[in-house]
Amino acid sequence: MLKLLHTSDWHLGQTLYNYNRREEHQHFIDQLGEIISTHRPDVLAISGDIFHNSQPSAEWQSFYSEAISRFHTLAPEMIIIATAGNHDSPSRHEVFRKPWEALNVHAIGALDRSNPTTHIIPIGNKGYVVAIPYFYSISQLEDFFAQMAEEVSRLNPGNLPVVLMAHATVTNCDITGHDRHLMYTSIGGLDSISISSFSQEFDYVALGHIHKPQTLRNTGQRLRYSGSPIAVSFDENYSHSVSLVEIESHGKSPAITEIEIINPRPLLSLPAEGFAKWEEIKEMVRQFPADLPAYLRLQVEVTDFLPPHAADDINALLEGKEARFCLFNVTRPHADANHP
Repeated sequence: MLKLLHTSDWHLGQTLYNYNRREEHQHFIDQLGEIISTHRPDVLAISGDIFHNSQPSAEWQSFYSEAISRFHTLAPEMIIIATAGNHDSPSRHEVFRKPWEALNVHAIGALDRSNPTTHIIPIGNKGYVVAIPYFYSISQLEDFFAQMAEEVSRLNPGNLPVVLMAHATVTNCDITGHDRHLMYTSIGGLDSISISSFSQEFDYVALGHIHKPQTLRNTGQRLRYSGSPIAVSFDENYSHSVSLVEIESHGKSPAITEIEIINPRPLLSLPAEGFAKWEEIKEMVRQFPADLPAYLRLQVEVTDFLPPHAADDINALLEGKEARFCLFNVTRPHADANHP
């Protein structure tokens, strides 16, 4: 049996309305370490978007390196595979590829179409992982998936489990929480890969890029997004997790356990649903628990405009509290009615 811990979209180095999120990411790394110690997976698969931008600071590169080294110390026999996502720099992955291999870490930054077997990573006598980073050409990526299915089939006479890692939008996935550009291009099919592109040779497809955890329908449990471990925006108002995947043998449906990640500083909207008038919003902030760490988005209904010092008023109400004000989300019902 092959046991795999699937995660993606860490977005290390993200600032949320100028707030540093190191505390939250450290909390996630601590939880991931506990999960690794408890479940002892054969593979830790990180399916892209490790960093929030392609030029992470030295602080965040060190943070990542220390986390990976810690995981190796916790489980020296575990193989760690990290692929580049669209937010990552392929060259940053590739430059450290050889040194990382000494720690059972495989950093895959770019497609190597001249030597495709470099993307096939044996997991002892347990199975194989085909590790594919983000690639901008959908048609070429689909062709590469087909090529890799043939290659791994040739290398797998023992019919061991086979996992594919990919960072892409798959048609009909749930993109709740993502921005309008991704929504339009994905729903329109311009930027998405069809389910039929994934050969039955792959027993499990460890997907990254979409932040909502989900197993795609009508795939026999084979295609799954682990989702982001912490919310990247206020619109990601769902639970976040990593996925423990167990594959008994080649051709068997994977068993998936979703393990929730707890964020010590969640992203909250006031009110949780709908909008409230300005005086009501101020009262909600006034009543907000002083000892509850959170980021706050305030959903305000106004006739014209917010008061000129609205942000100052909110920050004054939060004085001495753990919560952090981020933004106003404003609606004007009469204006919206005139402009559908």
